[in-house]
Amino acid sequence: MPPMATSAFKQQGSLDDFDGKRGKEFSRIMKYFSNKALFAFAIIFAIFAGVMPLLMNIFMGDMVNVFNTADNFMPNLVSVIYKLIGFNVGMLVVMFINIYLRMVANPFFMRDLRKNLYKSYMEQDIEYYDRVPTGVMVGRLSQDVTMIHEIFIDKLCTTIQLLAQSIGGIILAFVTVWQCAFIGLGASILAGIIFFIGERVVDKIWISYNESSSQAATKAEEVITTFRTIKSFDCELQEAQAYQATLVEVDNIFKKTSLAQGVKDLFIALIMHAMQAGTLYYASYMVMNQPEKGYVAGDLFIMMMSLSFATLGISNAMTMSDDFKKTLVSCAKVLDVIERKPKSDRKKGGKLKSIKGKIEFRNVTFKYATAKENALENLSFIINPGETVAFVGESGCGKSTTLQLIQRFYDIQSGQILLDDVDVAELSQVYVRSQISIVPQSPVLFTMSIKDNISYAKPKKAIESQVAEAAQVGNAHNFIMEIPNNYKAEVQQTSLSGGQKQRICISRAILANSPILLLDEATAALDTESELLVQQSLERFRKGKTAIMVAHRLATVINADRILVFNEGHIVEEGTHQELLSKGGIYADLVKFQLQ
Repeated sequence: MPPMATSAFKQQGSLDDFDGKRGKEFSRIMKYFSNKALFAFAIIFAIFAGVMPLLMNIFMGDMVNVFNTADNFMPNLVSVIYKLIGFNVGMLVVMFINIYLRMVANPFFMRDLRKNLYKSYMEQDIEYYDRVPTGVMVGRLSQDVTMIHEIFIDKLCTTIQLLAQSIGGIILAFVTVWQCAFIGLGASILAGIIFFIGERVVDKIWISYNESSSQAATKAEEVITTFRTIKSFDCELQEAQAYQATLVEVDNIFKKTSLAQGVKDLFIALIMHAMQAGTLYYASYMVMNQPEKGYVAGDLFIMMMSLSFATLGISNAMTMSDDFKKTLVSCAKVLDVIERKPKSDRKKGGKLKSIKGKIEFRNVTFKYATAKENALENLSFIINPGETVAFVGESGCGKSTTLQLIQRFYDIQSGQILLDDVDVAELSQVYVRSQISIVPQSPVLFTMSIKDNISYAKPKKAIESQVAEAAQVGNAHNFIMEIPNNYKAEVQQTSLSGGQKQRICISRAILANSPILLLDEATAALDTESELLVQQSLERFRKGKTAIMVAHRLATVINADRILVFNEGHIVEEGTHQELLSKGGIYADLVKFQLQ
């Protein structure tokens, strides 16, 4: 039997939510850059920065001509030098503005991209989080956004600068010695054809490389997060070998990419060097043997320097194509998330004028998107306002699934879920969830102060006295006051027990004061003393509220008004603790098993 983590990894495949949608990444991603004027100015000055060194060649050509003539040598030389100095000052100003605009635009762009990506994550439905591994989502926010940030503004502007330099160089060569410029233009076109053919090959290989890298990263995260389990089964060697196997695949794909890029760059370099040699020979021939055409040494210098600049610009721009290929894949992945629309609009729907807390399931059938069988099938029950009902049954029988459906985390396949006799499909998800407080099995605390964790239920409305009152009802106030800094203490810097964390979570639910309370095995992981304190908190809090308790410890549900026994997505028994014991069915068997 393979190790658990390895088996799960093989089943998950690429572990990536990217659906492969590609095309127009740069134009699409620009929609999310708020300061487009800044980007436009950066592009304009990148073009200026590419063209201005070419114009300097004209002055250098004039200087060559000055040295080839004896008449008015010094006045002509001084005039050219003054022009060069003035032009260089202007060019330095343009270069400074060019670099400054890039440095300013870069952080703006990364902020906008992360903001839109994070916003999209917050709007996705629960099914998305079920399907996409955490490592992939974090990778989008960190690795992919960083790669786009590093390449998009700076290297895009550099590429535009190089292309402006190349196009300007060819134009200037045509203006000076057009016969030789045709050689350069033909070589550039041939190099461009080879470049685009090579890039199509590299592009296909690079997608596989990116997927394999993501797979290796997710594998590493999976092993690290499950390391205690791996160590307990003595599977360290197997996991190291499994990770090594993913790295071998990444290495093989990278070798293919490097080979394709190397062959492409070799042919382009040969063409460019041949072009330079050909133009130098032909231009020298015309100057020496065809004086009637009026070409002088300065023209030859301008033409050769212009083509050299054009060749250098094309070569450097092409070498950046590898970075752009990586960035295009990252852009496509980030855009895939940003442009993804959730299946349902959480704000769409109405509200109830007032809520009593009646919950009804009518023939509800539900199946998870990744599952083959139904989690619930024709499930029906009614919970009256103010009633405390317990869900019991073996793991995987549908208890927690039912709680998630009450919160509208998923859409059902058939049937109806009613809140005060109104179908929840007609109510907004935001409204439904605002009427529900939940205490989960594993306490969820955020990296903030204890006060902020409790007031998370009402982040903009809660005042300190309300927070303290909620903590008192939740049996949390006393231990909070014994902690240094009390309510201002940071959770991550405070050693809190499981019971203390759970009581903070209960205090949060108390502060929300919602008419419906969901307790998903709220005391399952606590010791006896902590469980007793938590139970006391819950007993006080749930009075007058519609409460649903999911529990494995049946001692915690004895006082429930009713107990619903789940089995394979159905309710098979219903009644009070004593009624179910007297029936001698599944519930009675569960009680006997726990007593043993």
